[in-house]
Amino acid sequence: MYAPHSLTWYEGRLVNNAQTYTRHEINEVMWQASKATNVIKSGNLGADKANIWVPSILSDGSERELLSIKTGDYLVKGIVKDEITTNFPIIALIKKYDAVKVTSVDLKDYGAANMRHIQIGGA
Repeated sequence: MYAPHSLTWYEGRLVNNAQTYTRHEINEVMWQASKATNVIKSGNLGADKANIWVPSILSDGSERELLSIKTGDYLVKGIVKDEITTNFPIIALIKKYDAVKVTSVDLKDYGAANMRHIQIGGA
């Protein structure tokens, strides 16, 4: 799988009734921006603005460590060094980098090993 991009993953967790985020760097992903919308009877609803594929096998043939990305986490295209703190909350990250909130995570673990991947949607 062609995976020329990298991303920064902000893994959200609830610790002592407070939302915290841990930053992770992930290389070798495919990130495609999208501007589609879903239309329903009552009007327009926004659709995913990013589709991301994370291959299970890296370009050197090794297997990627299992990732626990989940809905509600945040992703930024590229590697950024900002940590989420009280002085730099998640809303600042969204504004600064146009971060996407993970809306779907699908594990595609069937077929040939080099085709296995995680498919992520973000809005």
